[in-house]
Amino acid sequence: MAKTARARILGNIEQCERNGLLSAPEQERNVRACRRRVADGLLVEPLPGLFARKGYWSELKPAVRPYQLLRSLAHKHPSWLFCSYSAACIHGLPVSLKLLDRIHLATGKDSHSGAHGYIVRHKLDHPQTTRIAGASVTTLEQTVVDCLCQAPFPDGLAIADAAARMLNISNAELDELLRTRGRCRRGIVKARETARYADARSESGGESIARALMISLGFAIPDLQVDIPDPTRPGKQFTVDYYWVLPDGRIIVGEFDGADKYTLFSTNVTESVLRSMMRERQRESRLTLACDGVVRFSYPDLMNPEAFARLLSSYGIPRR
Repeated sequence: MAKTARARILGNIEQCERNGLLSAPEQERNVRACRRRVADGLLVEPLPGLFARKGYWSELKPAVRPYQLLRSLAHKHPSWLFCSYSAACIHGLPVSLKLLDRIHLATGKDSHSGAHGYIVRHKLDHPQTTRIAGASVTTLEQTVVDCLCQAPFPDGLAIADAAARMLNISNAELDELLRTRGRCRRGIVKARETARYADARSESGGESIARALMISLGFAIPDLQVDIPDPTRPGKQFTVDYYWVLPDGRIIVGEFDGADKYTLFSTNVTESVLRSMMRERQRESRLTLACDGVVRFSYPDLMNPEAFARLLSSYGIPRR
């Protein structure tokens, strides 16, 4: 009997995983059975009542985990309306993982708001809603307004950049959206200031956060996604993340490394890894011929603003 129950539980979990969901057993005895397997190291329980195989969960990329948790909660609680950063994640906006440590839900004006455990409830009067992947969420426009009123400048700029691209709107139109839908909202002044710097050409949240730090530190704002000719291959060109023309006419480009270009193991350097390394080195060598300097940085570099400022200054990037 125990083996039958175990097979049924694991079968349900595997079926949920095939659908991109975590298992949410309804019967208390099944919840207890899953928790026994958590104690045995077979399962994990990322949120109360949601279970997955340990190997499956560990293999998921950190950026994918919040999305699967939110979809699983939507499947378990069909009446929940996700808002703020949770809705932004479901919409596909770039949201820092640190902002996704709680679940944000919309509630009526007569209901309680605030944080309780891993849930944060927000009072929203007549929210505009839609459904995405089985989840009820605030519309993209309302989600953008809510997030920009709440987010710190770097995280807000990442969302603003993506919103301008996804909604296909100009900075003036984004500002108008904030002005009309965020009237008298707490944080609306900060939100509109963030929207001033929005640029739909930014291709990732990390690139936006790096640019936000440049702005906060007072450096000249770079042009984005600029094509420059490859001097070794006529008719070919590079697209660089950041592009500055210095007062003396020199051209400096910036490259944001959002993830490792390759992973190097001393006992397992595959042919594909070697090809990736070679392509990156070739690009770097040719890029240095096409400009006067290439400044590279990654997300950890942004964690030390003083060191990041010294890096930019060492390449001659002027401060405004």
